[in-house]
Amino acid sequence: MAVNETDGWKLTYKRVTPQWASYSGLKDGQILYVRAIKVCGDRAALFTVNYSRKEKIPYDPVVVRMVMSLKTKGC
Repeated sequence: MAVNETDGWKLTYKRVTPQWASYSGLKDGQILYVRAIKVCGDRAALFTVNYSRKEKIPYDPVVVRMVMSLKTKGC
């Protein structure tokens, strides 16, 4: 999050738990969404999506499906 804020992203949503974290932000008409989960020990899995603010409505269900599919499946 700090790196993206330093790069000029205005974070509009942040949620951090011991098992996962998500945040999103705006910059220059773009939306950034990042999701990370703890998978095993100190390892993590994540994805980042960057898309035009004009495409928010069609991208919302895509992001939701990606969040739901990112799961821990053992070590």
